[in-house]
Amino acid sequence: MVTGLRSFLWRYGTSVCLYLIAFLLTDVLWKFLQPAPVPLFFAAILAAFWGGFGPGLFISIISALTIDFYFVPPYDHFEWTPQNVVRIGVFITTSSLISWLNGTRKRLIDERSRLLVQVEGFNQELRREVIVATEKLADANEALLAGQQVLARSERMAIIGQMAASLAHEIGSPLHAISGHLELLGDHGPADNESGRRIAIIRQQLDIIVATVKKLLEWTHKRNLECDDTSIPELIDEVIWLVTPTLKKHAITARVNTIEELPKLNVDRKRLQHVFINLINNSIEAMPDGGRIDVTIRANEFERMEITFQDSGSGIEPNAIQYLFEPMWTTKSSGSGFGLAIAREIVNQHGGEIQVLTSENGAGFLITLPLMKAMAASAPKQKAVSL
Repeated sequence: MVTGLRSFLWRYGTSVCLYLIAFLLTDVLWKFLQPAPVPLFFAAILAAFWGGFGPGLFISIISALTIDFYFVPPYDHFEWTPQNVVRIGVFITTSSLISWLNGTRKRLIDERSRLLVQVEGFNQELRREVIVATEKLADANEALLAGQQVLARSERMAIIGQMAASLAHEIGSPLHAISGHLELLGDHGPADNESGRRIAIIRQQLDIIVATVKKLLEWTHKRNLECDDTSIPELIDEVIWLVTPTLKKHAITARVNTIEELPKLNVDRKRLQHVFINLINNSIEAMPDGGRIDVTIRANEFERMEITFQDSGSGIEPNAIQYLFEPMWTTKSSGSGFGLAIAREIVNQHGGEIQVLTSENGAGFLITLPLMKAMAASAPKQKAVSL
């Protein structure tokens, strides 16, 4: 209501001011110029344009009466003559037309503003939809690329697996024959030290080849999991105990940190033990002069158990990370290159993932496994094995 009153006073007040200014101009000019009352006519037009129909009509009538009363003979007297009636009609018609045209203009401007606001809203909504669609497309492309990579890797694995199985089968029998003859030579062959030493070297190298063939066969022939409820902290404690002699030999300290009480997992105990031993052995080989291995076990917010292996060794070259889990690829001077490939297959069979953790000091691996909230495994909050 206050706003309406202010608008009313503003429109009528401005119109009255225009009338007074026009009256003063007319009073000054009418003795010198004819027709002198023109400013009052423009005052009516401006009042209609500025204030609208009401102020325009009001000022038009007052201006027409003022002209007749002050500036048209007989002065200081008003008469209803045809000329005066026409003048009033012209003033009223002109101001009404001006106010109508101006009102139409304002309505068009308001409609244009409303349409611009609506169009801007449509544009913003369209931009949001485009952003969402772009993000979905990017996610779909990323998923497609990941699927293609998995498919390509699976195809490579299948080809390598076929070759590995065929190779292992073909060289298995000759290796057994050679191994048997070497045993006979060692038992009944020459007794000199040089020959015996050479036979021992050959047998050692044959053992390495046999171990590689066994890994090939283990990797190509995926066994079904034999799962049972297993406490992961207890399993890792067993693994640490198994490798204790090797840890002592290389002056390595192993620490197992369990952040909280964790549920048991339904896993293949022996196969996971193989994974953990492989990771620890890799860390031992990376720290020949001593160091530290930290194993951290915790449950994350995604209903998965995280097992982190971190050592203080020489670390992993950045350009080697993408190839670590590829079979027959290794950075070691000796090795088959199947350890991490087999570890990944075992973890994947359990519905989990294994990934490399980048660090400035040492190498790290993170294994995630799905939780099974059946029984809580009581585990110490922190346990260290110093060797």
